Amino acid sequence: MEKLRIPVLLIALGLVPIITTAQTLEDRVTEFTLDNGMKFIVAERHMAPVFFGAIVFRVGSIDERDGITGISHLLEHMMFKGTRTVGTRDYAEERKFLEKEDRIASRMQDLKHRIEPWRLAIFEDFARQSVASLPEKSKQEIGSDRTKELSALIEVLESTGSVPPESELYPTLAREGETDYLTLYADLKHSELEMEEVLAEHKDLIISEELWDAYLQNGARMINAFTSNDMTGYIAYIPANRLELWMMLESDRIRDPIFREFYSERNVVAEERRLHENDHESVLYDELMATAFQANPYGRPVIGWMSDIQTITRDELIAHNGLFYAPNNAFAVLVGDLDPDLVKKMARDYFGDIPARKPPDPIETQEPEQKGERRVTVEFPANPEVMIGYHVPTNPHPDSYAIEVLASILGQGRTSRFHRKIYEELELTSRAPAVTSEPGHRLNHLLAIRAVPRHPHTTEDVEAAIYAEIEDIRNEPPTERELQRVKNRLDANLVRMLGSNFGIAFSLGMNELLHGDWRTLLDDIEKVKQVTAEEVSRVAGKYLRPKNRTVATMVKAGEEGPAGGEVDFRALMEWIDSLPEKEKNEILARVQSMTEEERKEYARGLLKRKKSEQE
Repeated sequence: MEKLRIPVLLIALGLVPIITTAQTLEDRVTEFTLDNGMKFIVAERHMAPVFFGAIVFRVGSIDERDGITGISHLLEHMMFKGTRTVGTRDYAEERKFLEKEDRIASRMQDLKHRIEPWRLAIFEDFARQSVASLPEKSKQEIGSDRTKELSALIEVLESTGSVPPESELYPTLAREGETDYLTLYADLKHSELEMEEVLAEHKDLIISEELWDAYLQNGARMINAFTSNDMTGYIAYIPANRLELWMMLESDRIRDPIFREFYSERNVVAEERRLHENDHESVLYDELMATAFQANPYGRPVIGWMSDIQTITRDELIAHNGLFYAPNNAFAVLVGDLDPDLVKKMARDYFGDIPARKPPDPIETQEPEQKGERRVTVEFPANPEVMIGYHVPTNPHPDSYAIEVLASILGQGRTSRFHRKIYEELELTSRAPAVTSEPGHRLNHLLAIRAVPRHPHTTEDVEAAIYAEIEDIRNEPPTERELQRVKNRLDANLVRMLGSNFGIAFSLGMNELLHGDWRTLLDDIEKVKQVTAEEVSRVAGKYLRPKNRTVATMVKAGEEGPAGGEVDFRALMEWIDSLPEKEKNEILARVQSMTEEERKEYARGLLKRKKSEQE
């Protein structure tokens, strides 16, 4: 087999300290597959006594169904809750609490169905207002104690004459026939109170964050996980002499996960969704995807829809785990100071006895050809912005390589056309319009363009300039200099990626996920380099057509809110995500009972803390 080599020019320039002419990437990669179908890719890099380990499952939001959107992301959270031996003081005793919690949750769900969503929304708003109107002394006594808050609310609900003001508008709100819906709602709050009390008792049997602590106490860092449209992954940087610890912990949570703290964690994810809904960029992105994809499951948000998050059951989570978290639906990538023979022996010892399962059914649904331009307008208290998406095929479609070059020429880097013309020359945008592939790569996706107008210019001005640049490249092929810049950028990006354990793992892992073979890494780069100027113009004419595009525009609506200005929820969520898991969960749990204005005020306080800690 021909060896995979970095271009000699880059070596001559001294840009490749990681791969030399004497040792190619393929020379340093060992792969093997266990009898249960789990593949391991091991890259030796003996530069420091550490390694980067990742386990990737071929499951993301595109593998979900309506009613349980966001379940892959929720499952990612739950995989840190431990097993029969990790995270518990007495699992046999814990089982009684798990079963009781499920019974209470089932009763709560039945009550919500009986009350019906429209009534429930009014009752919940009434409950928040009731708590907010309590005497200041009572609110201080309650503090952030959910049990005390529920007790106070139940007292209000069961007091004579306490009904929502909307009862005058909707005569059947509180009672219809023989059904007293306000009493049912009080029963729901009693059940919530019982759940809080059971969870508090259960907590005494839980060793919180034991898996995290085991890693941290053994020198690990970058312990994290992620869920995307295409996949779910679990990562850690760990000392090389702790390889066996990694093998033990990771195999244990695949083999025997216990989804303790499910209902409290589901609330944490629901709070993430609320923060997501307050971030203008996320809102615009979701609207574009939901409008552009009518059949293809890329139209679903990774975090899920709120109504689904709040009603996913533990049984559904267990079923999702059973379907997708199988060794034959996963692979591991380890890069660093490793002995491949030792990795293979340990992998067999720790992962080899995890049984394979029936592979998930492939996704058959394809997005039909779009018949005309689609537009959606989003009203939000934020500055105007526009996103444009064109349906394009994903790799390995032959056109995908020319589309990659087209995207780079239009809107990637300081030498791109959008940067030079729209941002620098015309000064239409506050930053250069960006061109990316969204939202994933396992299915046909979008070539997406995002732009923020610079005052006093409008989204219409920016759109017109973008379409003019697209028309130019459709009619006039790019220059050889532009093509060479793309090739140089590809080489530079590759060098950067292969300059760290993480970068190598990411590069190998993505190609394994999308193509089933990490060796396509450099093959694809060579195919991109072979793209001609005429091919770039051809795909621009074929795919970047008005009838094939979807446009999402954000227009500013409403007032900016209380003194202090808008809250940058994206920056806030990124900072919260960087906190220790325990502190992150405490913050998200605390805001669950707050009103919208209270959340904003609390968020401003957190942003001040973030700023002070970073100064």
